[in-house]
Amino acid sequence: MSESDRPLRYAALVIIVLVLAAIVLPSISVLNDLGYVGAKTYLLVLQDNTELRNTGGLMACVGSVDVQNGGLQNLKLYYAPSNTYANGTLSAAVNIGGPESFTTFYNSTYVRFWDMNVQYDFATFAPLYASAWQQLTGQHSDGVIGLDLTGLQELLKATGPVTVANETITWRNVIDRVHFADVAAKGVEGEPALNGFLGQLASKIITAAQTANPVGKLLLLSTFHALAQQQHLLIYAPGALTNYDGAIQTQPGDYLYVVDANSGGAKADLNVNRTITYHTYLYDNGTQTSNVTITYANNCGWTYKVFTTTLVPNDAVLLDARYTSYHLGPLVTYADNLTTISSYVEVPAHATANVTYEYSLPSTLLPAGVFSHYDLYVQKQAGIDQFTLNTAVTLPQGAQIIHESNVGNGIVANGDVQVEVIYR
Repeated sequence: MSESDRPLRYAALVIIVLVLAAIVLPSISVLNDLGYVGAKTYLLVLQDNTELRNTGGLMACVGSVDVQNGGLQNLKLYYAPSNTYANGTLSAAVNIGGPESFTTFYNSTYVRFWDMNVQYDFATFAPLYASAWQQLTGQHSDGVIGLDLTGLQELLKATGPVTVANETITWRNVIDRVHFADVAAKGVEGEPALNGFLGQLASKIITAAQTANPVGKLLLLSTFHALAQQQHLLIYAPGALTNYDGAIQTQPGDYLYVVDANSGGAKADLNVNRTITYHTYLYDNGTQTSNVTITYANNCGWTYKVFTTTLVPNDAVLLDARYTSYHLGPLVTYADNLTTISSYVEVPAHATANVTYEYSLPSTLLPAGVFSHYDLYVQKQAGIDQFTLNTAVTLPQGAQIIHESNVGNGIVANGDVQVEVIYR
């Protein structure tokens, strides 16, 4: 190395170290919170997002794991709909108390344990799950970790294929293999096939992660962060972690959050494309009228049935609701200082159906000095891989746009979207 090259190489090394530090250091507190140092017990839930539920997917498998000084111990998995786990106690009915849209529509506050993730976000569901688990089994937990099948695929992309019972499991076949084990588990006495398969799979993925080279470990860390941001990996740890629990992200300004639950439409959701089209009309006095259309394109060979809830700002007044297929509703309720509009909709096989709500809102404009500032925060539901967003903002008569972002059609989002318009 020449003397002239040495400063450049040192600079490159410093940059690499800084980049690695930026990636790794924020994770240290996360690792400590999760029990990398010390000991904690976490409840687990595998959510099958091919059969969507409010918090990410059908509770296909539940369980617990002890985390002590970076090691996983006492991993226990239970096939959710089976009476074989926890001495059959978890088939008991649980009083969920809400949300009102669900309890009113279905005329009950009780659900089976494995159907209890009907809340609008994982942060609300997780403590209810932990409390019900402790009441039914006596086991205390320090938090709840949720992973869906998309997250499982992404982990296998990072670790590479693993072998379970002489079968190569890759990110391409893992969902089919989980569903095969799910079917095999029904009606089987003793340890269901899904439990055994997922237990072995988890062990192999953990081993692959622990033995990965430094580049592989960084790839896994990056994958974890991306999955958390996209809400395929959800972590509820009271007093420790923040921004990992999928909580409702109410922001100053306008707000839109569509939460869907597959209601007897089989495992269709990875083959159902969602488009949200939002058009708001702003008036001189600061009030507004908004239209939101949710479009479902069902690419399956059977009818897709969905109970859909749209959360919008508090004090919204529903003016009209329109549907293009069989439906029940709308039902207007209130939760978390938000207005909720719910409907049951059926989308025929290989067809498209729309749900449209028109509603009025008090002012959602934000202070912006001499300018007017309109913000819309669109939150993505956990478990959905992506959705298409179309947005339009009609300004008051004579107003002039100064700046706008994420306004227009065809925005493909795998996370939350912030829309902004500044005008005068």
